[in-house]
Amino acid sequence: MTKEILNKILIVGDAGRGKSTLAQNLSKKLGIPHYSTDDFYYEVKFTKVRDRPESISKISEVFKKEKWIVEGTTEYLLEPGLHSADIIIHLKYKNIPAQWTVIFKRYFQRENDTILGSLKLMRHVLYKKYGLGYRKGKRTPSILIEPRKHEVITLSSFKEINNFLNSL
Repeated sequence: MTKEILNKILIVGDAGRGKSTLAQNLSKKLGIPHYSTDDFYYEVKFTKVRDRPESISKISEVFKKEKWIVEGTTEYLLEPGLHSADIIIHLKYKNIPAQWTVIFKRYFQRENDTILGSLKLMRHVLYKKYGLGYRKGKRTPSILIEPRKHEVITLSSFKEINNFLNSL
């Protein structure tokens, strides 16, 4: 993989896996602006959700640009970029306890996190990964990216993420 062919990068995956950090590092290394789906999903970060059609319209403008790095977990905001991405990076945990540990540790590092919010996120990632509860019958991130599986790089550890960054 060479830097020259990486102009449109989509980073998807599990909560707490390092999508934002990877996007920031790739942005610095490649000189490409990065965006988080959270910035399109929320009108006021983590509190007021933006109207869905407006969110899709705003992020679709990013996907029309010549170069971008977009990271996030919101399916309907990632989907418009799936077919124009040069590469899709899927960050995932090997198991739920590892992911929960990171989410719980993150609670102590962020000023605006609450224990209830962290517990809700832990439940959400369980439902999302295994299609349980309110996520029953909905697509998992793996299913979302399945049509582009030949353009997907899956990274499951911080070591793999660092090796990928160092290979560019």
